[in-house]
Amino acid sequence: MAGFIEALTRKQRKPKGFNYIPRYYNPEKEEFNAMVERFRAERDAIDRGETPRVNFKGAFTSQVGSKKNNYQKKIALYNMRLLIILIAVTIGAYYLFQTGKITSILNQFLTTFSKKDGLY
Repeated sequence: MAGFIEALTRKQRKPKGFNYIPRYYNPEKEEFNAMVERFRAERDAIDRGETPRVNFKGAFTSQVGSKKNNYQKKIALYNMRLLIILIAVTIGAYYLFQTGKITSILNQFLTTFSKKDGLY
C-alpha cells in the first residue's frame, strides 16, 4: 500500500519536448518578410482612412552626412596629391630649361644615334 501512495504523490515525468533547430536560416528573407508585413499594415491603415505617422527626423541626413564627409576627405587627399605632383613636375621642367641641361641631354642623345659607330 505504501508503494501505491508513493506512486500517486511522486511527480510524473514530462514528455521530452520538440526542439526544432533549422539547418538553414536566411536572415535576409526574415528581414524581407518583416518589411512586407510592415508595408501591408501601412497599406491597410491607409485604406481604412488612417494616416500612419512616419518619423523621418534626421534619418536621411545622418546617413548621407557620414558618407559625404568620407567621400570629401578622399577627394581632398586626391586633389592634394595631384597638386604636389604637378608642382614637382613644373619645378623640375623649369630647372631643366633654365640650366640648359635639357639641350645638352638632347644633343648627347642625338649625337649617340647619329654616329655610325653608335647604337645603330
